[in-house]
Amino acid sequence: MTVLTPVAKMQFLDASGAPLVGGLLYTYNAGTTTPQPTYTDSTGATANTNPVVLNARGEANIWLGAATYKFKLCDANNTEIWTVDNISAPTTALSPVLSGNVIIDSSSSGAALKIVQTGTGPIFVAQNVNDPDTTPVIIDANNNLGIQTTSPGAALDVGNEGSIWLSNNGVARTIMSANSTDSTFSINDDRNFTVKTNAGTRLTINSSGSTFTGSVTATSFTGAWDNIPSGTAMLFAQTTAPTGWTKSTTHDNKALRVVSGAASSGGSVAFTTAFASQAVTGTVASYTLTTADIPAHNHSASSSTSVSDSGHTHSMPQTILGIDAGGGPGFTSGGNYSPTARIYGTNTGYASLSASTSTSIGNTGGGGGHAHGFSAPSINLAVQYVDVIIATKN
Repeated sequence: MTVLTPVAKMQFLDASGAPLVGGLLYTYNAGTTTPQPTYTDSTGATANTNPVVLNARGEANIWLGAATYKFKLCDANNTEIWTVDNISAPTTALSPVLSGNVIIDSSSSGAALKIVQTGTGPIFVAQNVNDPDTTPVIIDANNNLGIQTTSPGAALDVGNEGSIWLSNNGVARTIMSANSTDSTFSINDDRNFTVKTNAGTRLTINSSGSTFTGSVTATSFTGAWDNIPSGTAMLFAQTTAPTGWTKSTTHDNKALRVVSGAASSGGSVAFTTAFASQAVTGTVASYTLTTADIPAHNHSASSSTSVSDSGHTHSMPQTILGIDAGGGPGFTSGGNYSPTARIYGTNTGYASLSASTSTSIGNTGGGGGHAHGFSAPSINLAVQYVDVIIATKN
């Protein structure tokens, strides 16, 4: 690639176009009359006289420093010809230096402007009147674009706490900004903020709240999470504690109990032992039956059953004959038979005769209490569960 050579020596002409022999060039700080030196070569080691005296061809070696200048050109008689303010050169001495409006017009299929940097300096710098400008637009040798920064650290680096607008006809719709304390992604009106992956919506945030689709895995927490007091204990359904938390190993294989009073721990049986398949066996306590406990019932007896009878009563009709008091077989007046009683008349009648007895059926048994043993199928208490850990905030 070839480029047009810059002007090797500055040359000034008079009104007739002839070299300005012995002309005088005064150099000042821009906007002032304070002298500002120029230099005889690129090293900047030797300053020109001020004013610079032009030679017989109206020429001089004039190398600019990093400042912005004002030039005043006079003839050999020190008569002012013109004054130009705000003249500057790139700090890396690149050339050419263009001023005014520069238009690049091309109708070819190639690039209208192609900049090739074979050194280590920036490819492109656009700056304001300050030299050097600390907030330029720059493309460095690695093709990183920096806006308001001199050292872009990424493909796009917006410095100086700047903002990026995604706009529509000059109206900001989405704004990304950052400062020393906060990074902000804001929506300028009531619209959805949507995050998509693989053409699917994963997160939607609007004025009504936020909606998550899928799962969220947190590896670190910031913002309000940082305001949780140190020592706070929380449950996490994961094996290791989050960053900034410490896993507690005091409690293991235990259940959780909700209390309204002071929090504590207790019990003696491990969770997996209590909630397992359990065999059910045991004995009902001894008990002695009372009469009231026995249902109403009858006892039957047969001719072969031995029954003791102490007496009972039967009623029957009986013919009464007259009794001769003088003797002879018959019945006495008391109704008892006598072999010597005699019948002394023919009067007859009836009398009721009876005999009494009582009957009891014997019992047996010790009258003591008794117990019942029992067994049942095992009860399966192996409930499903989810393991959690307890962690405390550092």
